[in-house]
Amino acid sequence: MMDKSREEASMRSTAMQTSSTILAAGERAEGELNQAKKTLEEKTAELDRSLSLLRATIESTADGLLVTDENGKVLCYNQLYLDMWPIPAELLDPASHEVLMQYCSTHLKNAQQYVWTTKKIYSEWPPESFDVLQFNDGRIFERYTKASTIGSRKVGRVWSFRDVTGRRQAETYKARLASIVEYSNDAIISKDLNGIITDWNAGAERLFGYRASEIVGCSIFGLIPPDRLEEESKIMSLIKRGMLTEHFETVRLGKGNKPIDVSLTISPIKDGAGNVIGASKIARDITEAKESQARMQHLAHYDSLTGLPNRILLADRLKSAIADAARYSHRLALLFVDLDRFKLVNDSLGHEIGDQLLKNVAKRMQSTVRATDTISRVGGDEFIVLLSQVPSAEVPARIAEKLINVVSKPYRIEGHELTVTASVGISVYPDDGRDEGSLMRNADASMYSAKEAGRNRYQFHSEDMTSSATDRLSLERELRGAIEREEIFTVYQPQIELTTGQVIGVEALMRWQHPRLGLVSPADFIPVAEDNGLILSLGERIMRDSCLQARRWCDDHGVGSVAVNVSAVQFRQKNFTDVVLSVVAETGLRPECLELEVTESVVMRGVESAVHKLRTLGAQGIKIAIDDFGTGYSSLSYLRQFSVNRLKIDKSFIHDLPDKDAEAIVCAIVTMGRSLSLRVIAEGVETEAQEKFLQNVECNESQGYLYAKPMVASELEAWLTRWSSRKQNGGLSIVQDGNKKT
Repeated sequence: MMDKSREEASMRSTAMQTSSTILAAGERAEGELNQAKKTLEEKTAELDRSLSLLRATIESTADGLLVTDENGKVLCYNQLYLDMWPIPAELLDPASHEVLMQYCSTHLKNAQQYVWTTKKIYSEWPPESFDVLQFNDGRIFERYTKASTIGSRKVGRVWSFRDVTGRRQAETYKARLASIVEYSNDAIISKDLNGIITDWNAGAERLFGYRASEIVGCSIFGLIPPDRLEEESKIMSLIKRGMLTEHFETVRLGKGNKPIDVSLTISPIKDGAGNVIGASKIARDITEAKESQARMQHLAHYDSLTGLPNRILLADRLKSAIADAARYSHRLALLFVDLDRFKLVNDSLGHEIGDQLLKNVAKRMQSTVRATDTISRVGGDEFIVLLSQVPSAEVPARIAEKLINVVSKPYRIEGHELTVTASVGISVYPDDGRDEGSLMRNADASMYSAKEAGRNRYQFHSEDMTSSATDRLSLERELRGAIEREEIFTVYQPQIELTTGQVIGVEALMRWQHPRLGLVSPADFIPVAEDNGLILSLGERIMRDSCLQARRWCDDHGVGSVAVNVSAVQFRQKNFTDVVLSVVAETGLRPECLELEVTESVVMRGVESAVHKLRTLGAQGIKIAIDDFGTGYSSLSYLRQFSVNRLKIDKSFIHDLPDKDAEAIVCAIVTMGRSLSLRVIAEGVETEAQEKFLQNVECNESQGYLYAKPMVASELEAWLTRWSSRKQNGGLSIVQDGNKKT
């Protein structure tokens, strides 16, 4: 029993111990559970904080972000990503990158490229990738994606989008601006506030002659003339205050201290804070413009030969002088100076000698007057001297005597000793007129009075002097009688083909043999005949005589044509073509054997009418030559319009050969004529050297004293026979004469 009781007690003790153990274990488990729960709560809180921080970071980034898994399922994105595209809400839940990609591609210029690139990234899974997206609306995004992996396992990708539209536009603008600056024709220069050059473009290199490597870092003052330093200082004081300066013209120095006229604009350069840190200068070379302006001003107001004021400038100065004389009650005088027998020098020795003589006369005249007075060349050999203040009539008389004495002294020009005299007419304000017109007319009339009195003298104006030109009226009366007495006759000068020496035509020229005056120059009587209309009947008669002669010469001597000069008065007649065609029909001359020579100035007056007349004559076979070519319009436009067959190089160019300028002009005319399928003839050929030059430049034909003087019909026939015979025998006869062409 006792044993049983001890067993039961042992069992109870064991049970109690077990119960205590179980209880202790339960308490420990509960404690561990509570600790685990607490730890989980802490981890969850930490994860929530991390997720919140991650979300805040994603939302605060400057880029639009999209996160996808390895299959393209959208895991997350930020609001900026949605704003940048934007994407409709229905596409976002559930979101697939492929769906978003297809939608986004519709906004892009190259949609297919975008889709293809995105799919390629998922298939090839590069660690990172970068490309640029261009939107239809002009925006530009940079896209960057980076792969996320755990070990070798693909987890997902982060896609980053950055709007760089403004930056790209700024870069493009900056590049374009830099290109404009670098390749600008203008010089663009930057300098700091101390005047040190910081930038120097290619335009500055061309303008100033310095390379950028030579000048950058140097002072701008090396480009500024000493007398312009104050100008620069004043401008920079404005620039430092941030003020703009007006465009202005000035002078700067190029390499070698060469002065350069420039147009200059200066502007301040500011930093990001708006502080002025320097200045930019845009300089344009206006040297040629200045020179051109000066040349135009000079040409408009000065005589091109002598450099003296011309009629326009004289009129302006005379008007001002009269106003001053009226205001201050003093006198002024006009001296009209005409050279006596200058035309004789010009005609006998040529225009070049005549021009040199005029230059010398002008220089001598300038030495006789005060600096305040004006000497003007108003015509061929006519000068006017304006004496701005004259206290008495003795002053202009004394000046006139000086002019006459200095002009009459001998001149030595190219081996010729020449002597000319001067006739001077004087009018005085206000005695002989109170306006420009009256003073000019009265001085002119007084000059003619001096010529009538024997030349080489001066003459004051007088009230009883008539304004009519008595010499001219006398010449007109003599000319009418000359036509009636048949003192006007025709001479002919042969025209030679340069390659063969064959006589291919003759030119008909007009002459007047006066019983008392002898041979009168055509330059004297033809202008009179044109003014009074006598040229019409005279010209028709010369044309008829020439056609009759040419008909026989064409048959007997093989002369191809006769060239007849046509004056402006003849050509302007409405029935001009009828007269020509009538003469051709009456004389029986084949139309192609008649050539009409007209000057450029004649055909250019009333172009439409001239075109009609020349085309009418050309249609009948009559040839047209442009006489004195190169001295008038010399325009290709009228050569295309008119029915022209031949160009006639003016003898002044031939006379100047072998002058380089004359050679260039002759070559140009020949080349132009050949390109237009026109024959070219040179007149006034006097030397074998001139002939040789013309042959070398392939001029077609030639005419001048080297071959023969102008001759009457009987003399020409004998000459044609001799020429033909001597040409066959290999020798040519050179005949010279003092007569000149009309």
